[in-house]
Amino acid sequence: MTGQEALQLVRQMLKAASEEELEQIVSLNLSRLDGTFFNVLNQSVEQLRREQKPEIADALQRLGDRLVRMRTLI
Repeated sequence: MTGQEALQLVRQMLKAASEEELEQIVSLNLSRLDGTFFNVLNQSVEQLRREQKPEIADALQRLGDRLVRMRTLI
């Protein structure tokens, strides 16, 4: 996965309208979640914190933690 693809996927996840939609996005892309994806996700969390958007940053951080757990189950 390229950095641009990872950023696009992070944005797609953030825009999910429901938990079901988010789960569908994750399940369709679970095999693509690699080191690049998690680096971009962590950079996005840091950027959101710098932009004084802690609620979004926290939600994205929780999503990242959840994705790591899901990846380790595969």
